[in-house]
Amino acid sequence: MTAFQYQTIQSDDVNDHAASLSRWDQQYDQVAPGRFDGRLQDLWLGPVQVFRESTSHAVLQRGAPCPSTLTLAVPVGAHNQGWFCGRRLDERQAFGLIAGGEFELATRGNFDIVAVGVDRDFLDGYSQRVDGVGFVGTLDRNDLIDGSEADNAALRELLLATLGTAADSPKLLEQEPLRKALVHSLCDALIHRFGRRMAPAGAGDTTAATRQRVVREARRYMSTHAEEPITVPDLCEAIHVSRRTLQYSFQDVLQMSPVTYLRALRLNGVRRDLRRGGDEPVADRAARWGFWHLSRFAADYRHMFGELPSETLRHARGLSASH
Repeated sequence: MTAFQYQTIQSDDVNDHAASLSRWDQQYDQVAPGRFDGRLQDLWLGPVQVFRESTSHAVLQRGAPCPSTLTLAVPVGAHNQGWFCGRRLDERQAFGLIAGGEFELATRGNFDIVAVGVDRDFLDGYSQRVDGVGFVGTLDRNDLIDGSEADNAALRELLLATLGTAADSPKLLEQEPLRKALVHSLCDALIHRFGRRMAPAGAGDTTAATRQRVVREARRYMSTHAEEPITVPDLCEAIHVSRRTLQYSFQDVLQMSPVTYLRALRLNGVRRDLRRGGDEPVADRAARWGFWHLSRFAADYRHMFGELPSETLRHARGLSASH
């Protein structure tokens, strides 16, 4: 996974703001009087771009998204008024953009969105590895995306938390396991909203013996990589099964999902690390195990072990000092 790039830009000119979003070809026109205020957070994680864009006044945006990408955007906060490709944009509604297709977005007053874009070839390869089929998208032109408010809220939270990590704790993104976990989560979010789920033949019709074999091979792989932050895509690729088959197998044999099982293993990995003591902060150790949403990590850790990770580390340091 390639390293990350992150920038924040504030503009008082609409043309400067339009040029600040990296790798996009677009033109903005301010169509209401007053001093323009534009703000941008722009994060690249290898083939994935996450950005938040805020503009003031009424602005007409047109152009083309980043080449060879699929992009999904959702408004942040209430009172966002806009028209995307001629259709009224509800303040809670998502909209999608495909490379090669020109778009037009007309905003009225303050407008704030957060978005994720992924390289199409990378997304296709990722889907092939974890779902057993290449990515089959449902979006054939720039358009509004139907979906529940809960779906949009979950996506918004994921993207804002990602940018929050880049802004507040950029050193954590130097950890390759954390970047990989983020990229996997962002790709899954796009596939969930845009993809037609197509299982390989027989994925949902495996025998009991096959499901037991899948779990056995998965646990064997986990055992030989016990000090690594394994993800579901890692398992799919390592034992050559689709995510669907892995899900069925774990649910049938262990009565839990592979995601739940792997999260427990990773939490235990962090706990072993914390119990060694030392000066390294909790956040850095969590990042090494692929945990990037630190408040959620702390809550999951406390639920699993009955104490906060900081308490585990403080106790370990106290034992070291007493010796």
